[in-house]
Amino acid sequence: MRSFAKPRVVVSKCLEFEACRYNGEKIPDKLIEKLSPYVEFIPVCPEVEIGLGTPREVIRLVASGDEARLKQPETGRDLTELMEEYSNDFLSELEEVDGFIL
Repeated sequence: MRSFAKPRVVVSKCLEFEACRYNGEKIPDKLIEKLSPYVEFIPVCPEVEIGLGTPREVIRLVASGDEARLKQPETGRDLTELMEEYSNDFLSELEEVDGFIL
């Protein structure tokens, strides 16, 4: 039988991998579970990567004029620049990815 390279897929770490959601939980996901033998997953939690703990206050995308800002309503923190910097770094270092499940 021929062997094929597994597709590389970036996935939210809270889906089946780690209890890193804002509420400290993990989301069971049947699709991720079924795909795992056939896919090389690259789990990532941007919120944890920018220094937010688990559990943490909720963050939201909020319209501000013509742009969206990433805010933490309970604390008043604006995390937009921090997340943009992390995202740009992560994506620039990412090699040959076939998809995203977020």
